[in-house]
Amino acid sequence: MIRLLVFPIAMLALAACSKGDASAQADMVYDVPASPIDRCINLGGALEAPNEGDWGYTVRVEDLERIKAAGFDTVRLPVKWSAHAGQSAPYEIDPAFLARVKDIVAEADAAGLKIIVDLHHYNELMAFPDAHEARLRGIWRQLSEAFEGAPDNLILELLNEPNDKMSVKRTDRINQELLDIVREHHPDRWVIVGSAGWGGLDALLKSKPPEDDRIILTFHTYEPYDFTHQGAFFADPPPPVGTRWGTPNDYAVMEDAAARAAKFASREGHPMFLGEFGVYEEVPLALRVSWTRAIREIAEERGFGWCYWDYATTFKAYNLDRETWVHSMLSALIED
Repeated sequence: MIRLLVFPIAMLALAACSKGDASAQADMVYDVPASPIDRCINLGGALEAPNEGDWGYTVRVEDLERIKAAGFDTVRLPVKWSAHAGQSAPYEIDPAFLARVKDIVAEADAAGLKIIVDLHHYNELMAFPDAHEARLRGIWRQLSEAFEGAPDNLILELLNEPNDKMSVKRTDRINQELLDIVREHHPDRWVIVGSAGWGGLDALLKSKPPEDDRIILTFHTYEPYDFTHQGAFFADPPPPVGTRWGTPNDYAVMEDAAARAAKFASREGHPMFLGEFGVYEEVPLALRVSWTRAIREIAEERGFGWCYWDYATTFKAYNLDRETWVHSMLSALIED
């Protein structure tokens, strides 16, 4: 993962004193192409689970309407397609599962939202890519055909957070192969492309994105990890609780990462999308809010689209038990 983002002018001056040349780069303005995505939230915990509902969340029409009303323009739907596809060619996707995703795409369109459908948690591919590349291509051939003619609100994301054996070089090659498959049925649809290292910025900066006029570059950040994931039961091991965040140096590190991302987007000539960022729900709320607001504000200042992780599960901005927004988190994401 990586780092990110913005801070008030007074802190910027402090950071400049401590960061020297790095802060000079952070202050530079780069011409980042306009993103078709502005403010987005991930529908985490639903379809990237083995089965929808296994992790405590099922996508509802009222959620989409609520997200739109709050001021978001896009949702991201992580999907574990590999859990619903055959193990041998042609790797048939379960028709009922595919129909469910199509229904959510249509519901998002009816709510006035763009929707990103990605390929999430293909863990076997990461560990054994030689054995799974053909299956990955087979899944995308089906998705490309299945979504042909879908509304313009649909954006496709080729592969979430490549890691392990998925090097930058291998990911570059696979991105091009998958994009070629998608372009057979979607010559003009926006497609999101990331890189290795769990989708982190450092790997993206080493990558060679496909030459295509309708791609969006993406990276994820949960840095500093020991802060954002402290006490998280799913981390192995969970970072100890009590880590603070918010020093001038913390902000300066974020700002420097944002500048490097902007420079890369400007050089490559593609929009930049911060596809995931968030803080675990057990971290003190005031700290969650300050980190989230900082990263969101600088993403917008740099011209990046962004997508908070997530709507209603362990990094929640919405409380399902109370059926209400966590209002300070929503404010950190939406209010100027």
